[in-house]
Amino acid sequence: MDNPRLIASFNYFSILFAPVLFPLILLLASGDGLVRRHAKRALAIQLLPAVPLCALLVTTFIAANEVREAAFTGMAPSFGHAGTTVLLTLLYAVLQGAAFVWCTAAGIRALKT
Repeated sequence: MDNPRLIASFNYFSILFAPVLFPLILLLASGDGLVRRHAKRALAIQLLPAVPLCALLVTTFIAANEVREAAFTGMAPSFGHAGTTVLLTLLYAVLQGAAFVWCTAAGIRALKT
């Protein structure tokens, strides 16, 4: 680890190749304070889109379970989850795009300073 600034910037650029894994490994393995600080920030930025993604997965599971149960009960399944699914998908897409731009800018800034 000759150049801590370069490694610190890789935390942010890891959104392209290993989004959460790379900053987490560097956070646990690195002894340099600069690298650890940037690893924490990159990890927080990259975990931000995970919140609507988890909610989307739960909503999809609930909706699929209702459709499956409707086949056995003979009742028509409700499709009330469709709006929530669309909203969570859009929120996830916006947060993922924002995280990509934010990580790219922060990685360039970490290289320059």
